[in-house]
Amino acid sequence: MRRLLLPFFSVALIAVCVASTATAQSGNRVKFAAEVPLLDCDGMPCIEAKIGSGPALKMGIDTGNVDSVLDAPFAEAAGLKSTTPLPAGAPPGMFRTEIPMVSVGNVKLIGVRALAIVLGDMISQNQMPHVDGTLAYTAFKDRILQIDFVAHKVRISELLTASAGCSGACDKFSLIKFGKDGPPIVVANGFEINGKKVTAQVDTMYSGSLLVYTASIEKLGLGEAAKTDKSRDFPFTDGGVKMKEAPAEKESFRGLTLSGPAPLVYFPTPDVHEPDGLFDATVGLDLFYNAVLTLNFRDMTISLEKQQASSAQD
Repeated sequence: MRRLLLPFFSVALIAVCVASTATAQSGNRVKFAAEVPLLDCDGMPCIEAKIGSGPALKMGIDTGNVDSVLDAPFAEAAGLKSTTPLPAGAPPGMFRTEIPMVSVGNVKLIGVRALAIVLGDMISQNQMPHVDGTLAYTAFKDRILQIDFVAHKVRISELLTASAGCSGACDKFSLIKFGKDGPPIVVANGFEINGKKVTAQVDTMYSGSLLVYTASIEKLGLGEAAKTDKSRDFPFTDGGVKMKEAPAEKESFRGLTLSGPAPLVYFPTPDVHEPDGLFDATVGLDLFYNAVLTLNFRDMTISLEKQQASSAQD
């Protein structure tokens, strides 16, 4: 789904394998080079990161966007310069840049493409969580990103030079445009609603469960559910929107039940951007809170594993 701060670019979604520390396909274990605390930024997943020798910043993890974001004052303090002109009408103070290095624990993310923008007003208007920026899926190119919502940890591999194994419930994802003129985003196979297969963007800054877009409502047998009059506010999606909310029977990933005892499905209102029928849905945090989500941005795989909170190791 699109963020209001990126009206010209926008969105993306998720992927990978999972194991308690790593996995292997050819006998070589893939070890995570960094394990850092998963923080809560107004309900959104975030981590501490540094740009060069600068201060520790709170960076949201945004698999639903192609561009990372950095608050303009930090970009200026780091001496970052504009790399590409933006279209006419871009917000004041916004510029496209490249962050030479972002450090997360012992991992150094090199050449992170980003948009610098003044975030203060957006945060005060509840259009963005209290973060200093975000790391988009492109920041993890050729790496494994694992978000362990049970143990409250984020793990990142070094750059992968060979394929890694995939454990747990696994499938593939691809980069598909969000709408005919939109940017490429992470769209995964393997998700299901009421037993029917769904292609879905994985968006870690969307707080709902499964949002089914208009073009796929009838195909998925959800015509009656979509007539609901109930709605829910989503402050950080599309600059703050309402979505229609209805009960669902079951939401899953390759047979692994992700929804709780009272699963909910969401449908767009006119303010929600839609992907022109290029995929069915977007999935978000409500499906992942009791799971380990692993994204392999080299092999283009996604994996989910359910765990009990009592079994998580700090």
